[in-house]
Amino acid sequence: MFYKLLPKITFVVLACILTFYGYTNLKINTIITNLDENIKMGRYQHALSTIRKLEGNPFIRKLSEKDPLITYNKGVLYSLLMEKKKASDEYRKTMETKDPVLKARAVYNNANIIAEDMDFSTAAMQYVEALKIDPADFQAKKNLERMRLGEMQFNTMFSHKQEEREDRIESLKLIPWGTKYRYSGEQKIRW
Repeated sequence: MFYKLLPKITFVVLACILTFYGYTNLKINTIITNLDENIKMGRYQHALSTIRKLEGNPFIRKLSEKDPLITYNKGVLYSLLMEKKKASDEYRKTMETKDPVLKARAVYNNANIIAEDMDFSTAAMQYVEALKIDPADFQAKKNLERMRLGEMQFNTMFSHKQEEREDRIESLKLIPWGTKYRYSGEQKIRW
């Protein structure tokens, strides 16, 4: 008799597990859609509260930690809210994904955060990494070129020749230009 009930019990348990899994995936997809909509509409705080609500549910939290799209969206939100450290952390988590498009976006956005901190060489390496993933990314090429130029200007700004030139300019400022070459008699003003 127990052997007749065993397939029915396993079927009910399996149906419950699949229903729960389907519900959590549906919930996550709905939240991701709402996040994208809120980000496009400029409601960043509302989107962040939605993410926090998502993280409050323990069952959904376990699934969302594995979902790189949610961590990418959190990174976008943090960067829009000017919380660079949190955004960079979320982008680093997203960089571990196997999805090349999402990984390229995360690397590019992380490079933008690094570039804002004036770390040109590290940002350039990140842009190169983004270009390895997506060689047709025009913005990454453009920003890489900017980082190379910025790095070159930064290096020449603090070069020895530049310091000598600035010292000469400062010494010229110290010369009292109208009193050194006085001659007897009244000075003539030239127009």
